[in-house]
Formats: sequence, structure tokens, C-alpha cells
Amino acid sequence: MACGSVLKARSMRRVAVRFGGLAVWLVLAVVLFSTPRVEAATPDISFSGSGWGHGVGLSQYGAKALAVDGANYEEILHRYFTGVTVGALRVTGSDSFIFTDSAPLWVGLLQDQQAVSFDLETGSANLCFDRPGFCVGVATTGDSLRFAPDGLGGCRFEKVGLHGSRVPVGPSGTCDGSVRPLSDLTTVSVPFKARSYQRGTLRLRESSATGAIHLALEIGIDEYMFGFSEVPDSWPMAAIEAQVVVSRSQSVHQLVDIGPETEFDESRRTDCHCHFLDRFPSPNYRGLAGEMGHPNWVAAVESTPRKVVAYHGSVALAHYHSASGGSTENYEDVFGGPGIPYLVTVSDGASISDSAANPHKSWTAGFGQTDLTETFGFSWVSDLKVVERNPSGSARTVSITGIRSGRPTTDLVTAVDVRSALSLRSTAFEVTSSARFADVPTGHLFAGEVLALDALGITSGCTDGYFCPERSVTRAEMAAFLVRALKLPASSTDVFRDDDGHLLEGDVASLAESGITSGCSATSFCPDRPVTRGEMAAFLVRGFDLDASGGDPFGDDDGHFFEAEIASLAESGITSGCSATSFCPDRPVTRGEMAAFLIRAIDR
Repeated sequence: MACGSVLKARSMRRVAVRFGGLAVWLVLAVVLFSTPRVEAATPDISFSGSGWGHGVGLSQYGAKALAVDGANYEEILHRYFTGVTVGALRVTGSDSFIFTDSAPLWVGLLQDQQAVSFDLETGSANLCFDRPGFCVGVATTGDSLRFAPDGLGGCRFEKVGLHGSRVPVGPSGTCDGSVRPLSDLTTVSVPFKARSYQRGTLRLRESSATGAIHLALEIGIDEYMFGFSEVPDSWPMAAIEAQVVVSRSQSVHQLVDIGPETEFDESRRTDCHCHFLDRFPSPNYRGLAGEMGHPNWVAAVESTPRKVVAYHGSVALAHYHSASGGSTENYEDVFGGPGIPYLVTVSDGASISDSAANPHKSWTAGFGQTDLTETFGFSWVSDLKVVERNPSGSARTVSITGIRSGRPTTDLVTAVDVRSALSLRSTAFEVTSSARFADVPTGHLFAGEVLALDALGITSGCTDGYFCPERSVTRAEMAAFLVRALKLPASSTDVFRDDDGHLLEGDVASLAESGITSGCSATSFCPDRPVTRGEMAAFLVRGFDLDASGGDPFGDDDGHFFEAEIASLAESGITSGCSATSFCPDRPVTRGEMAAFLIRAIDR
């Protein structure tokens, strides 16, 4: 965000200070004083919550606890998905490519490569061009190969020798190729991925947009399931089986939405020529290593062959998450749009039970001003509150209060967005805002401005831990505030007689030497006299070099000594008066009001 206070020097006695393009208070603090403020050990905003994830659908730790307590995988699924059935994949329809194609799924392994290298670890494979459709050779155990452009508009397979030599394998063809295993034991490794694959066919496709090469694995649905694991292999088998069925259902649901490879749109062909990537946001598909490292997951895939969660004859959108805060969420409360009948809030006490051994049963997180201001677009953030909750009890709407462009502002933000922005584990949270001073709670009228002054190092309060917001500001205190805010140079000049030995004598001298004050008389400053609102206007107009205004916004300052300065302050947007038509020029300024005036001048 920009703090657009631009101070232009118009005389030799005035000090030019510029606040421009500042994104966060920390940067502003560096401008304002030589020693940057260190963030307090106590966070400005603290969260305490439970669970991890969006909270919709299957709760993984809940499933674990239910399995420990004797539930089978179908009972677990019925617990978290209301009104569903668990059945074979034929619910997609006997004419669907999901049902008729033995390998309907394309997993994106590499994208936009200038060349793709691969090794035959075991077995053998045909090296083929898919268009127009012919094979040029056979790779056998120990062969190192490469698929790359031939420099003539096509591509070719090359055998790579021990010293990096490359020999073409057969003639060139189009840049749509494949590596087709000749047995179930054929294993192909892709060195760039540091992974090996023993299932499916490697497909090489040219991007029409870049001319580079994508590598995808064409594979069957259950064969794909073997290559990744979404829960620890040490968990009870029923919990792993429930996760397998949910993961399979989610994959099939997405496959149906995308359609077969022959119907990929141009964007998908350009991006990866695949249904899913082998990494986030898709499951982390690890190929053979995934199978070897998770035998119980593989067993769970085999014990639930082609089983999916279905609703009224269609494969369900089977969401899952790590753990809820005790109740799962309605789909619409997290993702928006219309509700989904089988994705509704259900009790999930299992996820926070002892059987779950859930490390996310409770969590805390704290944030200071730097994180908060950068994230939510404020100059300073003084308060966050949960103002609305979902039927599950999780947070739905959060109010964020702080200073933006010098003025108190409150934004209403969804808890889902807050969670995403701050990387919180869940939306099942409580939030606590810490006040900088005991007598300025987060709900105080000037809480944001007082926090800002403290954060900038302009004041640390009237006494230890207190700000005294209702106490009048003395002229000497005003001098100190302005000297720190404007970073005025020190002065050894003894301009006034009545401040000799005063604690803030140096600040008064700096203010006088800068031309911001000439005292209350020729030889006096009246350091302990309260500052009036009119005097405050004069101090700010001179200190921040605000443009003079010919307007007359208030009726109670007509003929006042500081009428012009008051008009300038109003024109600049720093004040709107003590009422709609009055400024109250002779009323003393409180420390809370002073904070507001000063922050509006700084953060315009």
C-alpha cells in the first residue's frame, strides 16, 4: 500500500520529509527513525484452532480413529458422505471412456523439455511414433535413450553411448512418440525425475505453442492409484481403504469432467498434455517407488478394486482433508456456490479423540504487523474478530480493523480467505488481538492510530504500559512527537528561556530551528501548556508543509488566529472537525486525538 505523504521543502527553515510507496509499517519505521523497531515478542494477532485442511468430506484422522475402534471402510465412508453408495466403477456408464479404455488417464511427468532422456532398467520396450503410427526400434535392459528434435522439423529417438555419444534409432518422425513396454516387468526410469515406472506407456507430445516436449504416462485408474499414498502405511487397513476409495472417486470425477485425451482442449495440450500432474495440486505420483514404499496402500487398492463413492448413479466429488476441528464443513461454506447433498457437516469427534492420535488436534499461530499489513493491505492492523460462524462452529467471516490511508477502516473477509492468506491450518479457530497499551483496548476509538504511533517509535506511552489517551497533550510533548515523526535534526540552540532544563528541551529547540514554531511569545515556548486544536493545526500544517486553503469549512473558527491552518488541515483530509460544522479550535487536544491527527498526516 502507499503512504502518500509528500513533504516538499518550501523554505530553508523547513525540513523536507517524504513518505512514498511504503508497503508496510516496518519500511516506514526505517524512514522515520534511525534505529528500526524490533517486533514485540507477543504477537499482535494470535490464533488458536483445531484441525488441518478445508474440512469438507472425509476426515483422515477421523477415519483412522474409527478404524482403530473397529469400523470397516464402507462404514467410514458412510459416516462422512451422506446418502452415498459404494460401488464398482460401472456407475460412470458402460459407454464411458473410463469404463471402456483400459488406460484412460494421462499423468504429466515433464513439461516443456527440449529433449527427454530415459533408461530401460529391466525388460524391453518398443520405440514408436504415434502419428502416423510406426515403431522404429526396441530398447532393452541397460539402454539409455533420448527423444529430441532432429533439426528438420521432426523428432527422433537416439541411443546414448557411455561417453555421451548419440546414435539415431531408425528414421525420424513426428514429435508425438511413445515408449511401449513389451512385458509387465518392463521398468523405465526417467533420470530427470529420479523415478522409475513399471506400469503404463510413456507418451511424448509436442506443445503446439512452444514446440517443446511434454512427457506423460498413460495408465489405468487402479494402476495410477498404486503410485501414490495419501495416508501413512502404518494406519489401520480400513482407514487406508477408505482413503483409497475416496482418492479413486476424486480422480474419476475429475477425469469425467476433463474427458478423454482425444478431447483435450488447446490449453491442456499446451500446458501438459495430461489429466493430472504428478505433483501438487494433484497427488504426488511416485511411480514404482510409491508402490515399493507403501505395500499396505497397494494392498488397499487391490482389496477395493475399482470401487468408488457414488451418489444417485454418478461418481461423487469425494473431498477429503487431514482433520476437522470436531465437525466437518458444508461444501458451500468453504467453496461457495450451491450445496452438495452428500458433502454436509457431520460430527467428527473421532478426529480429536485419543484413538486418532491427531497432531493437529490443537494449534496456535501468531502474527505481527509486518505479516498483517502486507497480507491485508493496511498500514497498520489493530484488531481481528470472528463475527460469523458456520453451522460446524468454524469461523465464517472475520472483521479486520486497522489504518488505511490514515483513517480507521474495517474490512469483512471470509475465514477461508484469512486461512489461505496466513497459511493457517484450518478455519476452526478463535482469534485474539493484543493491545499495545492497557488503557487502549483494541476496540478503542483511536486503537489503530495509537498502535501506529507506537509501531513507528514516535511514542511509547505516558508510563510503562499505558498511553493515557484522554490526557491533554502539552506543547513540549507535541514538539517531541513531531521531531520523531519528521526525523528532525538535533539542535543545540537555546531559543527559549522557559524550557531550560526541561526533559524535552532538545525537541523544542529542534522544532524551533526547523521553523515549525516560534513559541508562545518571543522568548517563551510554554512547554507544559496544553496544545489546543487550533495550535495542533498550525503545527501539522507547518511540519508537513500542507498547501494553504482559501476554504472556510467551519463556522466556529471565523477570525481565529489559526483559521487558515485549520482550513488547510481540513482540505488535506486530516480533520473533519469536532462536528459537521465546527472545529472547536480552542479545545485542548487529547493524546488519542493527537495520534489520529498525526497518523492521518503521515499516512495520507
